[in-house]
Amino acid sequence: MSFKSGVILILLSAAAWGLGGVCGQFLYQFHSVTAPWLIAVRQVLAGFIFLGYLLLRGENIFRIFADARDTKDQLALGAQFGFYYTISLCNAATATVLQYTSPVFVMLWMSFKSRRLPEGREFLGIIFALVGVFLMSTHGDINNVVLSPEALVIGLISAVSLAFYTVQPMRLLQKFSTTLVVGWGQLLSGTLLCFFVNPFEPTGSWDTGAVIAFIYLVIGATVLSYSLFLVGLKVVGSTKASLISCAEPLASIIAVVLWLKTPLTAVDLIGMACIIITVILLSIPKK
Repeated sequence: MSFKSGVILILLSAAAWGLGGVCGQFLYQFHSVTAPWLIAVRQVLAGFIFLGYLLLRGENIFRIFADARDTKDQLALGAQFGFYYTISLCNAATATVLQYTSPVFVMLWMSFKSRRLPEGREFLGIIFALVGVFLMSTHGDINNVVLSPEALVIGLISAVSLAFYTVQPMRLLQKFSTTLVVGWGQLLSGTLLCFFVNPFEPTGSWDTGAVIAFIYLVIGATVLSYSLFLVGLKVVGSTKASLISCAEPLASIIAVVLWLKTPLTAVDLIGMACIIITVILLSIPKK
């Protein structure tokens, strides 16, 4: 496969994931589907699909629980609630961009572990991230908070969770396939939520459009986007893949404006651009 094809696959993956958030907003906004139910069912189904694929290939999906430490690490990845819940509190574009502050938390953790302060491009990335969050939350006026405190807090918790999800499984990924780790992470997280919601009692109103959006959320935004990303990653490498993935919030921004008619001000867009710049700054490796 050519490098150009790899880039296209990463772009398609980012767009597919970004549109998934918009489908979530569509179900919340126009069909009154509740976030806990949607998140639980989506994750359980996605987990079954990933693990079912491995079973069809003849793999032992339970070997990840043979060792106590592996089990502990895998169970720690079972909390994935924040992103789609944040969408229910604001909109898909804002939730996506807030989640994209996760590289800042990864960088801060690595700085803490290495006992060194952020420097140069890292420090600049933190500044851009803070400015971006400030502009999106207040539109530049500290006395005029336009993003609810709940949405901001849950959105940043989602970013911290993604940072944890980026750092925590590194040891597991050296022993097991990404599909196995992600599949169990999705299934365990969704199953945990099923203790609080009944997955067999759909919330909201359902018509053909809602069903299509839900199917896309499970298949297109989860299985397809993940698969495309992995194939493209092998061709372009992790650094370039991280940079190209910045298309994800752009896809969300375009879709919520054109499809769902969600109003975004110029200040919102500037704030989002600041956070995308942060991702780019922190994704470029040091020489």
